[in-house]
Amino acid sequence: MPHCILEASDNLLDQPDWAGLLREINGTLVATGLFKAQDIKSRFLSHGTFAIGDGAPDQAFVTLNVQILGGRTDEVKAQLSEALLPVLASAFPQTFAKMTCSLTVQITDIHRASYRRQITY
Repeated sequence: MPHCILEASDNLLDQPDWAGLLREINGTLVATGLFKAQDIKSRFLSHGTFAIGDGAPDQAFVTLNVQILGGRTDEVKAQLSEALLPVLASAFPQTFAKMTCSLTVQITDIHRASYRRQITY
C-alpha cells in the first residue's frame, strides 16, 4: 500500500521519463514517513481516447490517484496531495506553458475490511 495510478492524455507536449516520474512519486511518499518503499505500487496509463470539455485539441490532463487503506485523517490526505502536486507540475513545463492542462491529485480510501493481499517470495 499505497497504489498510485498516474493517468494522462496522450497529447501532452512533454513526455517525461514515466518510470522515473513514478519513482519520484514513490520517493515523495516514502519521505512522508507514512509508507515503506516496498509497499508502494505505481503505474502509468496513457489515454489516446478522451474528451475534455468541447474536445478542443489544446486541452490535456494529468491525474494521480493514490489509493491507501482507509483510516487516515483528511489532514494527512491533504498533506499527501500537497507533497505530490509539485512533483507532477515540474514534469510538464512545456504543456503548462502552451496548453490548458488539468493537473490533479486525489487520495482515495481502500476499504480496509475487504482488502486482501498475498505476497510470494
